[in-house]
Amino acid sequence: MSVEAIAPPAAYSSRKLSRWLIALPILGLLGTGGYLVARRIDWGATSGPANNVFYHVVPMDLALEIKKDGELKAIDNLDVVCPVEGLNTITTIVPEGKTVKKGEVICELDSSDIKRKLQQATLDVKKAESDLTAAKEQLSIQESKNKSDLAAAEVELKLAQIDLQGYEKVDYPAKLKGAQQDVEMAKIALKDKQDLLAQAQQLLSKAFVTTSDLKNAEVELIKAKTDLDKKDSDLNVLISYTHEKDEADKKNKVAQGESKVEQTKSENNSNLAQKVADAQTKEQTLILDKEIERHLKEQVDFCTIKAPGDGIVIYGSSDSWYYRDTPIQAGAKVSEQQLICRLPDTSRMKVIAKIGESQAQNLKIDKAHPLRATAKIVGVKEDQGGWVSQVSILPDNSNRWWGNDNKEYPVDITLDKTPPGLKPGLTASVEIHIETLKNVLAVPLPAIYSSGADSYLFVKRATGQPKPVKVKVGKMNETHAEIASGIDEGAEVVVLQVGQGRQLLEAAGIADAPATQPVEKAPAAGKNPQVAAK
Repeated sequence: MSVEAIAPPAAYSSRKLSRWLIALPILGLLGTGGYLVARRIDWGATSGPANNVFYHVVPMDLALEIKKDGELKAIDNLDVVCPVEGLNTITTIVPEGKTVKKGEVICELDSSDIKRKLQQATLDVKKAESDLTAAKEQLSIQESKNKSDLAAAEVELKLAQIDLQGYEKVDYPAKLKGAQQDVEMAKIALKDKQDLLAQAQQLLSKAFVTTSDLKNAEVELIKAKTDLDKKDSDLNVLISYTHEKDEADKKNKVAQGESKVEQTKSENNSNLAQKVADAQTKEQTLILDKEIERHLKEQVDFCTIKAPGDGIVIYGSSDSWYYRDTPIQAGAKVSEQQLICRLPDTSRMKVIAKIGESQAQNLKIDKAHPLRATAKIVGVKEDQGGWVSQVSILPDNSNRWWGNDNKEYPVDITLDKTPPGLKPGLTASVEIHIETLKNVLAVPLPAIYSSGADSYLFVKRATGQPKPVKVKVGKMNETHAEIASGIDEGAEVVVLQVGQGRQLLEAAGIADAPATQPVEKAPAAGKNPQVAAK
């Protein structure tokens, strides 16, 4: 009996491996092509033409596709994160699923503690302003004092310099000249007294003067000599002692004046630097206190969180498994930069499907020739077209805690057109069209039997009995596999029942071996069951 097609097995899914394994026993009852075998199958018989279901091998177009369930997501999302530092308590939040407009309040955080800090910061600012004003006044006073102190020191120096110049150019020369004149006058007076004494001596011999007059002349001469000695001594004292002492004293006062000017400048600079530093410190303190006040005001404002744009509110705990133990709600704690909610733009949406590792390897992103896909969205009557826009570099690890070794990669299928009224999270079944193999020989998957590394088809002979033929299996989809070599067009192959493949192989004298081919194999189309045993 020859049948061109039988009903395909249920679509395989890596997350439903157990269902596939349970379904293996009924593979003998199912074929491919969409038709149910309308005959009774004798489960007890394994040979003979009356008990075999044959598939007529003819060239066909083999569509390689990936079928997977996914979830609807928005392409563009506005993430609303907690902008307040530390751990904060949600006081109010809009219900999840509510549509909000830009600028509308969607969440409020407890700001009581921040407001207390803000009050203290405001007091600190006022004190810092007062301290800065006082510091600036002290700086101004110091600047005025510096000017007056320096002016006094410079005047004192100027007077000392004038006093020195007056002494060197006027006083001393006048005193020197006076002393010298006194010496000359004393010398003249002495000469006069000597002449008078001589005259007196001559006149005494002639009895014109008395002895008393002579004695008076001698006394006057002695006085003149004494006066000359004194005047000469005064001159020497002036030159050798008094002048040096007075000049040194004058110069010392000038030097002291110069030193005082420099000392005053140094003290002024030091005092002024202290006042400037103090004023700068007070100014920096005020700047810091104002910055703290500004920051706290900003934090208080941040406690009222407004929508950055239009959208539907989706809580962050609903969108991430990590936070589901601490759901977003009034009274919940949220930390800085934690996702509070997301506002998806529902005008442009995509389906995210998690594709198995072997299937994902065949998905390539080519903007010029993107892989096409069809999505059937729950609640939408018509199927939606789309294209594969992104394949994740890393596998999804959300199921790693359950010990699931099957790696799945998130794949984005962007919809060509988004129907109105859709919401994120809706389930969508997608079919990704990899390629279509034109005019190839293909057989239903249940017709293939794997023994070790070899694959066999059981071809109908002229006698009606099947003969095992080793074949090379090419690409496959969920129902059919390409036969690259081993059979010819027009051959009829057995669609195997449970256990029939082993029996037919052993009946032909071929020892069966454990299948080395994986249960899941997809050279091109991705995850599709490879029948390891029948």
